[in-house]
Amino acid sequence: MKSERNYRSPQKYLYEKPARSLPRLTETLEVPQGMRQDYFGDQRHQQEQLFEQNISLQQRNKELEAYAHMVAHDLKDSLTILVLSSNLITNIPDLSPQELTESLQQIKSTAYSMNRIIDNLLLFAEVSKAEAPLEPVDMTRIVTNVRDRLSPMIKEYEAQINLPESWPNALGYPPWIEEVWANYLSNALKYGGQPPCVDLGASTQSDGMVCFWIRDNGSGIPPDARAKLFSPFNQGNSIHTLGHGVGLSIVLHLVEKLGGRVGVESEPGKGSIFYFTLPAVPSSA
Repeated sequence: MKSERNYRSPQKYLYEKPARSLPRLTETLEVPQGMRQDYFGDQRHQQEQLFEQNISLQQRNKELEAYAHMVAHDLKDSLTILVLSSNLITNIPDLSPQELTESLQQIKSTAYSMNRIIDNLLLFAEVSKAEAPLEPVDMTRIVTNVRDRLSPMIKEYEAQINLPESWPNALGYPPWIEEVWANYLSNALKYGGQPPCVDLGASTQSDGMVCFWIRDNGSGIPPDARAKLFSPFNQGNSIHTLGHGVGLSIVLHLVEKLGGRVGVESEPGKGSIFYFTLPAVPSSA
């Protein structure tokens, strides 16, 4: 019979067995220094991206608010003219044929103006979310389309428009380029001389871009107004009074999305030159 002194139960043995010390968590999960730097570097980069996106959205919201204000202001002014002209026709029964014709012409011109404002609004909504493919453009055809669109205005102002014999080859998106020319040409007609004499042209630059321009014979644009002319949705009184603001803001967005830039050169009493650039077609193409 075994003695009680030498008998040890398994449970007791397991209980009395010395426990091995567990390694500390920091020892088993230690992260290499390089991985730690990459992790925190990625975090900083993401935070910087979020900050830049936030700033961009805030700026975009301000521009949209200013644009909405300008469009509402222009439409309201146009509606006021329509109401006054129609009231004149209705309330004065003995208008002369000439006065009646002038009032109807005012209504027609104002309606065209409102239509252009709405077109610009729709175009801005399209440009904000669209990416246009770059392709070789037929500038002769584009300018012809613009002249056809503005033919009533050209006849009304008895304008002379001079075109080059040929155009350099450039890359762009024809519908957007047509809108650029339409804005430039309509401004040249409205603010050119009496009658307007408008020259269109283009030249290839050494930086691989083609510069397209339009020159009018108007009174020119003051330097302080010229500096802010293409500012997105500028609400300055001088720009708004000139009537360039909304259309040229659209032009700026169109051309920048096509990889070009816009600008104006002007001297008081010597007219103005508005231009935009587009990438030239590579010689290999």
